[in-house]
Amino acid sequence: MISVEDGVDGVRAPRVMVLAMDPKLSMDPDPSVEPKRQYARIIGLARHFVEEESARVDVVTAEPGGWEKLDERVRLHRLDAAEARHPLPWLEHMLVIRLPRVAVRPVARLGRPGARLERARTSASRTVHKRLFLPFYRHARPLVLARVARRRLPRDLAAAPPVRIIVMDRTSVPLARRLARLHPDAVVTTRQDRSLRARP
Repeated sequence: MISVEDGVDGVRAPRVMVLAMDPKLSMDPDPSVEPKRQYARIIGLARHFVEEESARVDVVTAEPGGWEKLDERVRLHRLDAAEARHPLPWLEHMLVIRLPRVAVRPVARLGRPGARLERARTSASRTVHKRLFLPFYRHARPLVLARVARRRLPRDLAAAPPVRIIVMDRTSVPLARRLARLHPDAVVTTRQDRSLRARP
């Protein structure tokens, strides 16, 4: 049996990488594009390259869910667990959520006053997370994920470099730039053309 990696007649299959770090942030200028529709686009694009172009396809993402319909021949590389261990989100979680929870825990067991303190702690943690950390992290996240991806991308990229790298969202742009430097012969594009020969 010939695998997708081997291609036809022993010739190595061309490799396509689909970068979809955050499918909710589409490159589509239309803000009305729903996440479900974007997931469908990514999954359909990956399936097309596997079935019609006999390509080896890698999808790189930081989103844990939404990939149930992804063709089993497509390699899914999830970065969400590694992202959670990165010092920046880890430190925020520790300082904003875990340490205050530990500090309040002994008092939180003291009936009604403790319950009020626990609610105040929860409210304060959520406020700091949503209003201070998330706006900052929204800008830092693409760089964090590009850094995380260094160790999590397929180890055989040097032996089987991609011929086409498709960028599906703004969060994937820093990683795409890095891959473009490492693989100058690859076509790096935001266009979703379903052809290996399409121009960038």
